[in-house]
Amino acid sequence: MKYVGVLCLCLSVVWASPLQESSAKAVPLKNISSRIINGDKAVLGQFPWQAALRVTGNSRNWFCGGSIISEEWILTAGHCVSGGLSAIIETGLVDLDGNIGLESTSSDLVLHEGYDIDTLSNDIGLIKLSKPLQFDENTAAISLSSEPLSENEEVTVSGWGLTSDGGTVVSPVLNYVKLVTIANSDCEKTFGSIIHDTTLCAVSDANPVKSPCNGDSGGPVVINVDSNPEHVAIASFVSDSGCESDNPSGYTRTAPYRDWIREKTGV
Repeated sequence: MKYVGVLCLCLSVVWASPLQESSAKAVPLKNISSRIINGDKAVLGQFPWQAALRVTGNSRNWFCGGSIISEEWILTAGHCVSGGLSAIIETGLVDLDGNIGLESTSSDLVLHEGYDIDTLSNDIGLIKLSKPLQFDENTAAISLSSEPLSENEEVTVSGWGLTSDGGTVVSPVLNYVKLVTIANSDCEKTFGSIIHDTTLCAVSDANPVKSPCNGDSGGPVVINVDSNPEHVAIASFVSDSGCESDNPSGYTRTAPYRDWIREKTGV
């Protein structure tokens, strides 16, 4: 029997339990090395909802992305907050090495009660900031989708993750790629039964392949990015064949969790 694994997009490797026959393993993006593959560089203010997260656990630290959804709350992947004790949140910037942006601290990390590390089901989490953000042209909340997203939709994924499978550190500059959503039934052909109703899958329609990678965990997946941006999913996993393979990447849909987000944050 072949195995399905999950490669989380934050910076380290976690393998999922054996599930069913499949041609690839899925790996949570938290547990490797980070970057957007073959992406374009963002400019300041292009993605004002983007946040960089440096999370501290008991014995290690890791890097993830996140989305500003209000002055006090950041939306991210469950595996980005699972095991975390605190976080430093950077907003209003595209260059991690620059002197523009704001550094905030967390007052609470919230993990979905149904999160499963083996299957990455309910891979969604929240970070509450210790002090509210001040919004401006470089820092702003993004609207959250309440509607299901169909296949063949163009989405934009952004993050500071690895820019190649051989990379070891996050990209200092925010990158983004445009991908196309596919049917969950097609995604199941690669990843098997880890694909749930709450999973969104997308592929690159370009050559060379474009994809999120390690360090991009928890980052935003957005539609209508240039006109009426709306958050539709959270970066979750890629195939263990590598970020540069032509396998789909996986995301947690936003819409099924609108009530949960509202309950926890009031947003």
